[in-house]
Amino acid sequence: MNEILAPCGSFESLFAALNAGTDAVYVGMKRFSARKNAENFSDEELKTATEECHKRGVKIYVALNTLVYDRELGEFAECIKTTAKCGVDGLIIQDLGAAALAKAICPDLPRHASTQMTLNSVCGVKAAEKLGFCRVVIGRELSECEIKHISDNTNAELEIFVHGALCVCVSGQCYMSSLFGGRSGNRGLCAQPCRLDFSCGDRHNVISLKDQSIIKHLRDPKLSQIASYKIEGRMKRPEYVACAVNACRCSLDNKPYDFERLSGIFSRGGLTESYFDGSMRDMNGIRGKEDVENSSTALKGIKELYKNEFQRIPLDISVEIKRDKNIVCKVKCGNENEHVLNSDILPEIAVGKPIDEKSVCERMCKLGGTPFYAQSVSADVDKGLYVSAAALNDLRRKLCDMCYGKSPVYTVRDYALPVKDVPKTQDHVQYRAEVSTKEQLEQALKLDFSLIYAPIGLLDENTPDKDKIVVIPPLVLTDCEEKCAEKLRILRNAGYDKGLAHTLGHAELLKECGFSVLGGYRMNILNSLSAKECADFGFSDITLSFESTAAELAEINSPIPKGIVAFGRLPLMLTRRCPIADGKPCGRKNALNGGKDCGGSLKDRLGNDIPVLCGGNCVELLNPDTLVLSDKAELLRKFDFIVLKFTTERNVSEILKIHQNGNKPDGKITRGLYFRGAE
Repeated sequence: MNEILAPCGSFESLFAALNAGTDAVYVGMKRFSARKNAENFSDEELKTATEECHKRGVKIYVALNTLVYDRELGEFAECIKTTAKCGVDGLIIQDLGAAALAKAICPDLPRHASTQMTLNSVCGVKAAEKLGFCRVVIGRELSECEIKHISDNTNAELEIFVHGALCVCVSGQCYMSSLFGGRSGNRGLCAQPCRLDFSCGDRHNVISLKDQSIIKHLRDPKLSQIASYKIEGRMKRPEYVACAVNACRCSLDNKPYDFERLSGIFSRGGLTESYFDGSMRDMNGIRGKEDVENSSTALKGIKELYKNEFQRIPLDISVEIKRDKNIVCKVKCGNENEHVLNSDILPEIAVGKPIDEKSVCERMCKLGGTPFYAQSVSADVDKGLYVSAAALNDLRRKLCDMCYGKSPVYTVRDYALPVKDVPKTQDHVQYRAEVSTKEQLEQALKLDFSLIYAPIGLLDENTPDKDKIVVIPPLVLTDCEEKCAEKLRILRNAGYDKGLAHTLGHAELLKECGFSVLGGYRMNILNSLSAKECADFGFSDITLSFESTAAELAEINSPIPKGIVAFGRLPLMLTRRCPIADGKPCGRKNALNGGKDCGGSLKDRLGNDIPVLCGGNCVELLNPDTLVLSDKAELLRKFDFIVLKFTTERNVSEILKIHQNGNKPDGKITRGLYFRGAE
């Protein structure tokens, strides 16, 4: 069965979802939720919410889907213990170390891979399976055919977003909020800078997207293997949640639903399905005055959708009323075993009108206000007997009590957390280059770099110094995974033996093609347990995330060499939709076969240029200011290697020389988050 999964940021939203007919809900706790600004649930509130859900046969998942610092692992462990003791049905997790911690503390508590893990290909889902995730939440940016391809070729349960806000960025790959304002989306505090007015020529708000809705497609055969249909919106009001759940319920039951009301209750200039249909057209939208007015209209009368208990659980009831015997009732709840109620009620001899089968069945069918409905009711009643309505009502209540669901009981273990590493100072800094163009690659090959990360499209059998080159697969594998595998095998046979993994999908694909795996900064590694998970998965080293201070990164206890990015235009976001082309990327610079970048930029509200790099099937938006740590040699020696990231730069030699000499370049620079950190 396809599960309807509703967002609940508060108790009011929880009961709105339950009464509207959801099959499952997801909630956040006060910490470690990707929606920290939602009301969220305290420990005691979570226990109550779990009981209320399970009484009704509804599953409840807890989103602990933020990146975690080493200093927070102890608190995160307590959150896991709390969720296990409450008996929730699963944890939604982004951080690799957090997932490992959950497995160690409560191995039987199911783990779902958050969409923030960027698992949007067959290899990505397979990697999550190997790490013990039973479900994978794949990205909102996938088309229907791409979703089907993944579902046809993997075994894990898949969850897709069917309604709600769209991030223009590939999930887990947005750093705009943290770099611009120190509030990390990966830490649950996205300030939504993409909703601001970024312009391209005479077009405005070019990276603010309309909300998505594909609810009308839920019965499509291509989606038949999807386990869960997820509604976005833990920050939304209860009426929104109820309206979206009701629309999903109607769609799955092949009944009409009010699309105008669904669109009116919240939208940004309408709803779109242009990722789902693959067109990526007509997707820009902002919330205007008309949208606000439509919301006021749509809210009228909407509470009728969720004012009553939703009757979702079928009961098969039988009653036996025999002369000189206590009444016996039996009930079967769904697929559960039959319950037998041997009552202490002895029927009386009727003085007035006796009861009969019809009157008993009518009384037992009165299940309003409960999550049950009578699928079948039968009665075997001897003639001439009388049982009061109150007694029959009491029997019916007792039968219901026997059928209310209970929460699972898990075994919870203690776990010893890793200690902080004492940073070792290297004798000298080992520099690596990450290049974007053929010209940069040619320069880097002549310089004193220990390794050079190069996009797969720039490489062929004739490229020299193959042992020095680390192959970077296309950043988005969704629509090119099989072709990428073909080229990787060609390069492996030609002598290349190292690849850079920016996602778990990259790592799995590289291993399948015979490459040793180096970890990129897009793996978002911020703690010691995550570094260990990478080592256990087969990574030979890891470039740590730049969303932390350098001091904290230096203290990460990693069993494999660790490095940081110390120069370059850091990525603001990675998107499948090109804001310059206003649709699909032009593909001029093919991610697999090189080619010339189409170039271009956006402008922010202050007139700053935001460079846009085309990667064939995706584009990168870059920070207008360049990260430079060349004059921080003492800091850099605390890491095993340093990555200099070249994007729009032309003189690789000059930049390397500045770092080797410990100089600070002229012009506007940034230190990133290495000294100020991110919330």
